[in-house]
Amino acid sequence: MNWVQILQNAGGVILALVIIYMIWKFYQTRVDFTYMTHNDQGFKRALRGRGFIIDPEEFIVRGAGAPRIEFVALDPASGQRKLTPLMDRHTGAVNLRPQYCVPLPFAAITADNHKVMVEARVQFSLNRDRMFFVYHVQDFGLALETRIQSALRAEIGKRRDEELRASLNEVEDASVRRLRQGEEEGDEIHEPGVALGANFHTVSFTYTAADEFAAAAIASPLLTAGGAPLSPAEAAAAAERARAIVRASGALALKPQQLDQMADVFRNRDPASTAAILTILEMQTRQNIAEALAATGQLIVLTPQELGLAGAAVLQREASGRGRGEGALLHPNGGARPDARA
Repeated sequence: MNWVQILQNAGGVILALVIIYMIWKFYQTRVDFTYMTHNDQGFKRALRGRGFIIDPEEFIVRGAGAPRIEFVALDPASGQRKLTPLMDRHTGAVNLRPQYCVPLPFAAITADNHKVMVEARVQFSLNRDRMFFVYHVQDFGLALETRIQSALRAEIGKRRDEELRASLNEVEDASVRRLRQGEEEGDEIHEPGVALGANFHTVSFTYTAADEFAAAAIASPLLTAGGAPLSPAEAAAAAERARAIVRASGALALKPQQLDQMADVFRNRDPASTAAILTILEMQTRQNIAEALAATGQLIVLTPQELGLAGAAVLQREASGRGRGEGALLHPNGGARPDARA
C-alpha cells in the first residue's frame, strides 16, 4: 500500500506540474494582436490563434529584454507628439492594429532648390508574417521615421515648387508605393534592418515654405540668447541693425530660391496684373532708398535722375500731372515729401 500511495502521490505531482506547464505555455491571440517567441538562436515565430508552446526552450518575448517597439504619434488632447508603444513588455502582446505615425516636421528640397518644411501622417500596422524584422530592428521608431522621411524627400525632390502644389495626391501615392517597395525588397532578401515588418496603408502630408527672408532677420534679434525679450530701446537698436544688414545686402544677395519665387509671381499673369506688381515694386524701391538716405540724419534733396528712377512709371505719372520736374525732400525722421520748387 505504501508504494501505491507513493506512486499515486508522484502521479498527482506530475499531473499538477503538467497542468501548470500547459497553463504557462498556453497562448491565445486575435487578429489585432500576436506574441513573438524566441529561443537561444533568436527569433522563432509569431503566434497565431490559440494553442500550447510545446518546445521547452521556446518562450514568449517579454520583460526587460524585449525590444522597444514604439513610434511617434500625436496626442489628440494636447496636440503634442508622444512615443506610443506597440508592445506590452509585461505580457509580450504586440499590437497589430493600424496606427498613425506623425514624425516631427522635417526639411525637404524640391527640384528647383526650394526648401520646404514637411509634416506627414502615415498609417501603418505591423505585419504578423514579418515579425522577424520587427524583432531585429534596434530602434523601430527611428527606423520608421527615417523610412518615411526618405520616401517623402525622394518624391518631393522630383518636382519643382509649382509642380508640388499641384500634385500632392501624386506625391502621397508615390510615397506609399515607395514604402511598400522597401518592405517587399527587404523581405525578399531577408536581411534584418532592410524591411521593417510593417504594412503601409496611407500617406498624407502638408508643407510650408521655409522662411529665409528679411522678416526673419528683423524679428530674430528681438530676443536675448536666453529667450527673454529685449527692452524697447535694445529691441529698436537691434531691429535697426537688422534693417541695415538687409539694405546692405541689395538685390544681388537674393538667393536662387527667392528669385524663383519672384518669377513665380509673374508667371501666367495678364499684362495689367504684371504692371501693377511692377508699380508696387517701384514704390517699395523708392521707400528703401528714402529710408537709407534718411538714416544719415541729414536733410537731402535728390532728383529722380539721381535716384535712378527717371523712367519709372510712377514718377512719369506724377510728372505728367504737375507738368514740371521735382525732387524728393528727405527728413531726418525718415519721412519724405516732394520738393515744391520748380
